[in-house]
Amino acid sequence: MLPWIDRHFLRADPFAFAGTEFEEFRHLVASRFGVDPNGIYCVGSGAVGLSISPGKMIDQDLKVFDSTSPDKDIRSDLDIALISEIHFETAWRELRDAVAPSVSFIPKDLRDVQNQQRNRFFDGAIIANKLLGSLSFGSDWLTQSIGISEWVTVNFNREVTINFWIYRDYWSLRNYVSKGIIECGSKMK
Repeated sequence: MLPWIDRHFLRADPFAFAGTEFEEFRHLVASRFGVDPNGIYCVGSGAVGLSISPGKMIDQDLKVFDSTSPDKDIRSDLDIALISEIHFETAWRELRDAVAPSVSFIPKDLRDVQNQQRNRFFDGAIIANKLLGSLSFGSDWLTQSIGISEWVTVNFNREVTINFWIYRDYWSLRNYVSKGIIECGSKMK
Protein backbone atom coordinates (compact mmCIF):
# COMPACT_ATOMS: atom_id res chain seq x y z
CA MET A 1 0.00 0.00 0.00
CA LEU A 2 2.84 2.45 0.74
CA PRO A 3 4.04 2.70 -2.90
CA TRP A 4 0.40 3.36 -3.90
CA ILE A 5 0.16 6.18 -1.35
CA ASP A 6 3.39 7.68 -2.68
CA ARG A 7 2.35 7.47 -6.33
CA HIS A 8 -1.35 8.35 -6.16
CA PHE A 9 -1.69 10.40 -3.01
CA LEU A 10 1.49 12.23 -2.08
CA ARG A 11 3.45 12.52 -5.34
CA ALA A 12 0.54 13.18 -7.74
CA ASP A 13 -0.68 16.67 -8.57
CA PRO A 14 -3.30 17.52 -5.94
CA PHE A 15 -6.95 17.35 -6.98
CA ALA A 16 -7.74 20.74 -5.43
CA PHE A 17 -5.01 22.43 -7.45
CA ALA A 18 -6.34 21.40 -10.87
CA GLY A 19 -5.71 24.37 -13.13
CA THR A 20 -3.56 26.05 -10.46
CA GLU A 21 0.18 25.80 -10.11
CA PHE A 22 0.93 23.62 -7.07
CA GLU A 23 4.66 24.05 -7.61
CA GLU A 24 4.28 27.82 -7.25
CA PHE A 25 2.21 27.29 -4.09
CA ARG A 26 4.85 24.95 -2.61
CA HIS A 27 7.60 27.52 -3.17
CA LEU A 28 5.46 30.28 -1.69
CA VAL A 29 4.81 28.22 1.47
CA ALA A 30 8.46 27.17 1.68
CA SER A 31 9.69 30.76 1.47
CA ARG A 32 7.14 32.03 4.01
CA PHE A 33 7.65 29.27 6.61
CA GLY A 34 11.33 28.46 6.09
CA VAL A 35 10.78 24.83 5.10
CA ASP A 36 12.03 22.82 2.13
CA PRO A 37 9.58 22.95 -0.83
CA ASN A 38 10.15 19.21 -1.34
CA GLY A 39 8.57 18.62 2.06
CA ILE A 40 5.24 20.29 1.26
CA TYR A 41 2.24 18.13 0.36
CA CYS A 42 -1.48 18.58 -0.06
CA VAL A 43 -3.26 15.84 1.91
CA GLY A 44 -6.88 15.01 2.74
CA SER A 45 -9.65 15.54 0.22
CA GLY A 46 -7.64 18.23 -1.55
CA ALA A 47 -5.08 15.60 -2.55
CA VAL A 48 -7.29 13.00 -4.23
CA GLY A 49 -10.79 14.48 -4.23
CA LEU A 50 -12.07 12.31 -1.37
CA SER A 51 -11.64 12.73 2.35
CA ILE A 52 -9.76 9.99 4.19
CA SER A 53 -11.09 11.14 7.54
CA PRO A 54 -13.37 8.42 8.95
CA GLY A 55 -15.28 11.08 10.90
CA LYS A 56 -16.32 12.81 7.67
CA MET A 57 -17.79 9.71 6.02
CA ILE A 58 -21.45 9.95 5.00
CA ASP A 59 -23.41 6.66 5.09
CA GLN A 60 -20.22 4.60 4.58
CA ASP A 61 -19.17 6.81 1.64
CA LEU A 62 -16.10 9.01 1.52
CA LYS A 63 -16.82 12.75 1.54
CA VAL A 64 -16.10 14.33 -1.83
CA PHE A 65 -13.92 17.44 -2.05
CA ASP A 66 -16.37 20.32 -2.45
CA SER A 67 -15.06 23.62 -3.73
CA THR A 68 -18.27 25.13 -5.08
CA SER A 69 -20.85 25.06 -2.30
CA PRO A 70 -22.10 28.53 -1.33
CA ASP A 71 -22.22 27.28 2.27
CA LYS A 72 -18.77 27.90 3.79
CA ASP A 73 -19.39 25.16 6.37
CA ILE A 74 -19.75 22.53 3.64
CA ARG A 75 -16.90 23.66 1.39
CA SER A 76 -13.75 21.64 1.76
CA ASP A 77 -10.62 23.08 3.28
CA LEU A 78 -7.01 22.44 2.30
CA ASP A 79 -4.81 20.34 4.54
CA ILE A 80 -1.16 21.10 3.86
CA ALA A 81 1.55 18.88 5.31
CA LEU A 82 4.90 20.48 6.07
CA ILE A 83 7.73 18.08 6.74
CA SER A 84 10.20 19.82 9.00
CA GLU A 85 12.04 17.98 11.73
CA ILE A 86 13.28 21.31 13.13
CA HIS A 87 9.80 22.85 13.43
CA PHE A 88 8.33 19.58 14.73
CA GLU A 89 10.97 19.21 17.45
CA THR A 90 10.69 22.88 18.45
CA ALA A 91 6.89 22.67 18.65
CA TRP A 92 6.99 19.33 20.48
CA ARG A 93 9.37 20.68 23.15
CA GLU A 94 7.44 23.93 23.60
CA LEU A 95 4.08 22.16 23.84
CA ARG A 96 5.50 19.60 26.25
CA ASP A 97 6.85 22.39 28.45
CA ALA A 98 3.52 24.26 28.26
CA VAL A 99 1.59 21.35 29.78
CA ALA A 100 4.12 20.56 32.47
CA PRO A 101 2.54 20.42 35.95
CA SER A 102 4.74 23.26 37.18
CA VAL A 103 3.36 25.70 34.63
CA SER A 104 0.64 28.14 35.69
CA PHE A 105 -3.04 27.88 34.79
CA ILE A 106 -3.78 26.85 31.18
CA PRO A 107 -7.04 28.17 29.66
CA LYS A 108 -9.59 25.45 28.86
CA ASP A 109 -9.63 26.04 25.08
CA LEU A 110 -5.84 25.69 24.88
CA ARG A 111 -5.93 22.66 27.17
CA ASP A 112 -8.55 21.01 24.89
CA VAL A 113 -6.41 21.58 21.78
CA GLN A 114 -3.34 20.27 23.58
CA ASN A 115 -5.25 17.13 24.60
CA GLN A 116 -6.30 16.56 20.98
CA GLN A 117 -2.70 17.07 19.96
CA ARG A 118 -1.41 14.37 22.31
CA ASN A 119 -3.03 11.72 20.11
CA ARG A 120 -1.17 13.13 17.09
CA PHE A 121 2.30 13.19 18.66
CA PHE A 122 2.70 9.44 18.25
CA ASP A 123 1.91 9.91 14.55
CA GLY A 124 4.64 12.55 14.29
CA ALA A 125 2.08 15.26 13.45
CA ILE A 126 1.25 18.64 14.94
CA ILE A 127 -1.73 20.72 13.79
CA ALA A 128 -0.05 24.09 13.58
CA ASN A 129 -3.09 26.34 13.05
CA LYS A 130 -4.66 25.62 16.42
CA LEU A 131 -1.40 25.91 18.34
CA LEU A 132 0.41 28.83 16.72
CA GLY A 133 -0.24 31.04 19.73
CA SER A 134 1.73 28.60 21.89
CA LEU A 135 4.77 28.29 19.61
CA SER A 136 7.82 30.55 19.41
CA PHE A 137 7.56 30.70 15.61
CA GLY A 138 3.75 30.99 15.75
CA SER A 139 3.36 34.75 15.39
CA ASP A 140 5.62 34.78 12.32
CA TRP A 141 3.77 31.82 10.78
CA LEU A 142 0.42 33.42 11.53
CA THR A 143 1.49 36.59 9.69
CA GLN A 144 2.91 34.59 6.78
CA SER A 145 -0.18 32.39 6.52
CA ILE A 146 -2.24 35.50 5.67
CA GLY A 147 -0.21 35.99 2.49
CA ILE A 148 -0.56 32.30 1.65
CA SER A 149 -4.34 32.49 2.16
CA GLU A 150 -4.48 35.54 -0.13
CA TRP A 151 -2.61 33.63 -2.86
CA VAL A 152 -5.04 30.71 -2.57
CA THR A 153 -8.08 33.03 -2.59
CA VAL A 154 -6.89 34.69 -5.81
CA ASN A 155 -5.85 31.46 -7.53
CA PHE A 156 -8.90 29.43 -6.46
CA ASN A 157 -11.26 32.39 -6.94
CA ARG A 158 -12.78 31.76 -3.50
CA GLU A 159 -11.87 31.85 0.17
CA VAL A 160 -10.38 28.59 1.42
CA THR A 161 -9.49 27.58 4.95
CA ILE A 162 -5.96 26.20 5.03
CA ASN A 163 -4.85 23.86 7.80
CA PHE A 164 -1.10 23.47 8.19
CA TRP A 165 0.20 20.24 9.72
CA ILE A 166 3.83 19.86 10.77
CA TYR A 167 5.20 16.35 10.32
CA ARG A 168 8.45 15.14 11.78
CA ASP A 169 9.44 13.22 8.63
CA TYR A 170 8.10 11.62 5.44
CA TRP A 171 7.56 8.29 7.22
CA SER A 172 5.19 10.01 9.69
CA LEU A 173 3.23 11.66 6.89
CA ARG A 174 2.90 8.48 4.85
CA ASN A 175 1.82 6.43 7.84
CA TYR A 176 -0.71 9.05 8.92
CA VAL A 177 -2.27 8.95 5.42
CA SER A 178 -2.17 5.14 5.44
CA LYS A 179 -3.92 5.02 8.81
CA GLY A 180 -6.76 7.21 7.50
CA ILE A 181 -7.19 5.05 4.39
CA ILE A 182 -7.28 1.86 6.45
CA GLU A 183 -9.81 3.29 8.94
CA CYS A 184 -12.09 4.49 6.12
CA GLY A 185 -11.79 1.14 4.36
CA SER A 186 -12.84 -0.72 7.50
CA LYS A 187 -15.93 1.50 7.84
CA MET A 188 -16.97 0.88 4.22
CA LYS A 189 -17.36 -2.90 4.66
